[in-house]
Amino acid sequence: MLASFLPKSAPFFDMLLAQNNLLRKMAVFLLAMMENSLEQAQIHKEMTLLEEEADKLYGRIIRSLSKTFITPIDREDILRINQKQEETIDCMQSLGTRLHLFEFPRIRFPALRMTRSAIGLIDLTKIMLEDLSKGRDCHKTRAFKVLRNECDMLLSTCLAELMDEKQEITPLTVMRILKWSQIYDRLGMLVEQSTALAETIEEAVLKNV
Repeated sequence: MLASFLPKSAPFFDMLLAQNNLLRKMAVFLLAMMENSLEQAQIHKEMTLLEEEADKLYGRIIRSLSKTFITPIDREDILRINQKQEETIDCMQSLGTRLHLFEFPRIRFPALRMTRSAIGLIDLTKIMLEDLSKGRDCHKTRAFKVLRNECDMLLSTCLAELMDEKQEITPLTVMRILKWSQIYDRLGMLVEQSTALAETIEEAVLKNV
């Protein structure tokens, strides 16, 4: 009888894992936009719907925190993981919107490689979050460092290739360089956001496991 009157915790890990699932679905859509320029409009529409779903879940987690006394880990950690996952989703949506608007006739190969590596970073956060939810050590520092270094190297390659245009400088050439500069800027931001998310989960592990 007494148990029914005790405060109960909301299913925070279930919600955070659901949010991470939306994050990874967004990553799949982003890669699809890179690989299939003919379907970009439809894929971008799906990404927009997914972002709206993610926004609702983000708000639900915050509301649940405000109403819940007992949490499985520090509420500050739940709030930060929620925030970092939302920011990463927003970053991918921003990148997808630019791909859709710019209508590139082809995607540069280094940009495609960098996108795949960034998605590898996001996939690691799923493993880390699942282990955190089970109270297990989930350090992926070495694997994350390898992928992060690969992303940094690819970004340097992307920028070097972009600035090594061996053709006449025309307004069209300048516009193309500016557009790709924005894409690479957003890809760099995606890597930074994914890294920040992983570090946030790792900090939660150090405090709670």
